[in-house]
Amino acid sequence: MSEQQKPSTLNNGQNYAVGYGRPPVHTRFQRGRSGNPKGRRKGQRNVRTIVDETSNQRITIREGDRSRSVTKLDAVVLTIFSAALKGDAKAQASLINLLRASGMLGEPPAANDQKPFTADDESLIADFLRRQGSEEQAPTESNDKERDKGPADATPSEWRTKP
Repeated sequence: MSEQQKPSTLNNGQNYAVGYGRPPVHTRFQRGRSGNPKGRRKGQRNVRTIVDETSNQRITIREGDRSRSVTKLDAVVLTIFSAALKGDAKAQASLINLLRASGMLGEPPAANDQKPFTADDESLIADFLRRQGSEEQAPTESNDKERDKGPADATPSEWRTKP
């Protein structure tokens, strides 16, 4: 037998090889006993639980001459709204971020960074395609006009490079 596999006996007297994935019987986890006995205690609260409980606590606020009971989260939102209405720029930015995060505002339209083609752009593209061997592209009307401007033996790219 190899060094890694040593015989061991099961509870009912059968032999089996000890090795990778087959620990000795006396070192296995015992039934009913935790593998992590000093783990997290039951009922221990995390940050999210604490924030949820705190934000859902009720407080009494005064609006004019009457009082009403609202949650702390509601009170914060009311405060942001009233400060934003008074012209506080930070409160307005916070309100917009809050509305975006909650999905109440649509996504802003994507900016169109593409500028329209000019006649020079079209001639550059046509020249590039011609050099790459793509003769399928038919010359456009603006390309015909630019060819008339330059010398007969020069290509469009040479027109721009010559003084």
